[in-house]
Amino acid sequence: MTDVGTERSWERAEKRLDHYLRDSPRGTRALCLLLVSTYAFSCLLDSMRGQALWRVLGWNRSAALMEKLGARTADLGQVGDWDRLLTYSVLHWNVGHLLMNVAAVWAVGEVLEAVYGPSRVWLLFFVTALLGGVGSWLGGSELTVGASGGAFGLLGAMVAFGWRWGGKLHPHTRRWFGPLLWPWVVGNLALGLVFPFIDNAAHVGGLLGGLALGSLFGNRITDNSENSDLVRWLTRGGAALLTLLALSRLVR
Repeated sequence: MTDVGTERSWERAEKRLDHYLRDSPRGTRALCLLLVSTYAFSCLLDSMRGQALWRVLGWNRSAALMEKLGARTADLGQVGDWDRLLTYSVLHWNVGHLLMNVAAVWAVGEVLEAVYGPSRVWLLFFVTALLGGVGSWLGGSELTVGASGGAFGLLGAMVAFGWRWGGKLHPHTRRWFGPLLWPWVVGNLALGLVFPFIDNAAHVGGLLGGLALGSLFGNRITDNSENSDLVRWLTRGGAALLTLLALSRLVR
């Protein structure tokens, strides 16, 4: 027989989760808007360099432009451009690349924001994107751009939430933070083994970072699990700082 107190805890968590899912995911929406805006900016620069409009809209951005804007390059250790381990995450090759990553960030971030709140979604994205950049660099690929490392980080944080706090959720809800995510994780990593242009090392780095960081966070839906006000303000400050760093090369 199920304990009545546990049932009530589940019910409270379900109500809070439902409440936050009904809210507009402001942080996730703003993050997706940031990715779209930086892509539009790269298209504008491409056009100003004399690229034909149909090429701007339908082709990859040039490697030279991506490198100028902050792509993760293979010679980091020699030139010391360590900020590229983060700036690469807001750049995309083409509109298909952009839409795929924005869709992933939106799908995972919307749920994650209900659990952790908007500022922690931003911090998770950029910290795990940074770790994805480290993984990509260690993996040896020549030039990397894209938000997929951060998207995998958000996915890892969802799994970590299920591991740490799943016992306080209804079993049906718990599945969405564990068993139902693994096919998506494994399937996307398998694609990286099939298609050489996919940087799996960045995905693995982001995923591991999300698992680690997500396991440290409190949350706002299960009983007695929220972080202190100090931690929340530090999270906001860290998210703002990493965002500015990620955009630093765009304004140089």
